[in-house]
Amino acid sequence: MNIFKRPLDLALWAIFITSLAILFLAHEDPFVRDALCSRTGFCPVVANAKAWNKIFYDLAVGALVALFFYLLVVRLPDYLRRRRLKRNLRRHYRAFREDCIQIMLAVTDHGYTTELSESLMNQQKFRAYFDENVADRRTRWDEFINNVNEFWLNELLINLQTLRDEVAFILNNVDIPSEDPFEFLKRLSAAIYSMKDITLDYDELKSLGRFLWTVFAGWDIVDGYRKEDIVERMIEEI
Repeated sequence: MNIFKRPLDLALWAIFITSLAILFLAHEDPFVRDALCSRTGFCPVVANAKAWNKIFYDLAVGALVALFFYLLVVRLPDYLRRRRLKRNLRRHYRAFREDCIQIMLAVTDHGYTTELSESLMNQQKFRAYFDENVADRRTRWDEFINNVNEFWLNELLINLQTLRDEVAFILNNVDIPSEDPFEFLKRLSAAIYSMKDITLDYDELKSLGRFLWTVFAGWDIVDGYRKEDIVERMIEEI
C-alpha cells in the first residue's frame, strides 16, 4: 500500500508523529530537551516556558487520545469490514471463473474433470489449453465460440450478472481510497452490463468471447498477456 495515495492516512501519521514529538519535548522532565540541546546546540529559552510546555503537552496528549479512539471506533471496524467484503468478492470471483470454465469445457469437450477445471484457473494453463488446435486449424476456443448453444449462453450470462452484482455491491458499500481499483471495477461492471443482451448472433458471441478471453487468459490490448490476474490484483488493492 502506498500511503501517498491515501491523504487521510498520511495526515493521521503526521498528527501521530508530531503529537508524539511534542509530548516528549514538552514533558515536565526536560530529559528530551536537554538531550536535544546537548546534541544539536539548539537550546531555545522561552518566557513562561513551564506554562507553554504544559499547554503543548496537554494538546499532544489530547491529540493522541483522540487519534487512538478514532482508530478504535472508526478505522478498525472499517478495516475489518473491508477485509470481509474483499474476501467475499474474491470468493465470488473465483467461483465465477470456475463455473465459467466448466461451461467452456462442457461445450468444447462435452464434459470435464474437477482436476482439469481447477488447473485451468491458472491463466497460463487456460491460454495453453484453449489456444490448442483441435480440428481444421481451429483452436479449442474457436470451438467454444462456434458451438455454444442457448442453454450454455444463458448460464454464462447468469454467472456474469452474479459477478456484476457483487462488484456493484462493493462499489456502493466500500469507500475505495485508491483510484486504480475503483476505476477498474467501474469499467468491469460496465463491460459486464454491456453483455446482458448477448444472443447467439455470431458477432455478438465474438464480442462475448473477447471479453471472456481478456478475463480468463489475461489478455490486454495494450500490454499483451499479463503475468498476473488483474481482477485479483485490483480486488486486493480495495
